[in-house]
Amino acid sequence: MSRISAADIRTFIVLHLARNLESSGRTLSSDLPDDFDLFKEGVIDSLGMINLTAEIEEHFGREIDFADLDPEQMTVVGPLCRYIENRLN
Repeated sequence: MSRISAADIRTFIVLHLARNLESSGRTLSSDLPDDFDLFKEGVIDSLGMINLTAEIEEHFGREIDFADLDPEQMTVVGPLCRYIENRLN
């Protein structure tokens, strides 16, 4: 199995949330900063976050335990992507 990078995960998240990102004024071509908070920026709500984590697990074919991730970083793009990268590899 090839290594999954944080960039791969970020790309998946951006594509998965494309409509929501565009609704909040972001374009798919805009690079989301590491500190971009999906929840605080109105891109996703708590139910959407549950859906996103399920979609990530399905897409990458592995269950991910988020117990060790600081809840405040759960919706922040950079820390979330790096955490998932570490869990998947």
